Amino acid sequence: MKNYKLKYFAEQNASALLAAVGCIVLWILMGVFSNGIRLISLIDNAYTASFLAIAGIGQMLVVTTGRGAIDLSIPGMITLGAFTSMGICYGSNAMIIPALLVVICEGIVVGFLNSMMVIKLKMPAIIATMAMNYIIITVTMLINKHFNVFSTPSILKALVTYRIGNTVPIIILIVILLAILFNYLIKSTPYGKGLQAMGQNLAAARLAGVKVVRIEVLTYILAASLAGLAGALISARVTGAYLGMGDSYQMDSIACIVIGGTLMSGGRANTFGTLIGSLFLYLIISCIQLMGANAGIQSVVKGALIVIVLLIGAADRKVRSQKKYQKVVNQVG
Repeated sequence: MKNYKLKYFAEQNASALLAAVGCIVLWILMGVFSNGIRLISLIDNAYTASFLAIAGIGQMLVVTTGRGAIDLSIPGMITLGAFTSMGICYGSNAMIIPALLVVICEGIVVGFLNSMMVIKLKMPAIIATMAMNYIIITVTMLINKHFNVFSTPSILKALVTYRIGNTVPIIILIVILLAILFNYLIKSTPYGKGLQAMGQNLAAARLAGVKVVRIEVLTYILAASLAGLAGALISARVTGAYLGMGDSYQMDSIACIVIGGTLMSGGRANTFGTLIGSLFLYLIISCIQLMGANAGIQSVVKGALIVIVLLIGAADRKVRSQKKYQKVVNQVG
């Protein structure tokens, strides 16, 4: 029984486990190219990856709905969340909660509109969210001139920079707790089970009584809200907001979930794999930078990684499908 559980765990988390091994290898390589293998270098990369992981969890939820869904409005929401939070706070600690509530409200509106375009207008999620991203960017440009976005509240600044024992950033622990929450949400609640069911087979999920519309609306709202909150935290980290600050997260939010084991075809999410995938990406970037490669090489490597992981996943699904088919044939025979 234990061997079966271990085998099942390995099959479901193969990509995440490979990424975890890859993280260790990359960490060692960083030590070779720099001043030796140090734990602090791994922690620093995990710190940077934490902000990506927040947006990545939102992307993971949307992708799990299936039918090739990807949320391309995440970069715009990160930028809008940054401008809104910094503009409303204006350096005041008393305005942090109101600012974050406004960011969440923006996420609710954007997520709802995204879901309506997908559900009611039958638009492909990629097209709907891409159009929404352009709208968000335009809105951000319009409000940009009315906000002072370079005054960071001290409490918000401390939240993203404070280190426990001058070693472990508190934001890493916050993101781990967030991952635990969403892992529970996916694995142990009607929402999560319905989300995975509709990602595997929408028609079957609907016939089984899954409230697919409600789940899809909530999913897009969660994704947009998480992206907005990520933007608020990123702006606190860099002490300001600027146009295009979310652009790099478009590809990275997809790459980290693919590397972490979330199926791009939908139906299976891996929350902790998303955290590992985020760390893996930043360790790769660090290694490439240490070797003196430019930003273009970084993009090529990340793109190649996505292709390789997708190919491995497709081959793995083909093997499993053949095994299931052979099992059925043997039973019939």
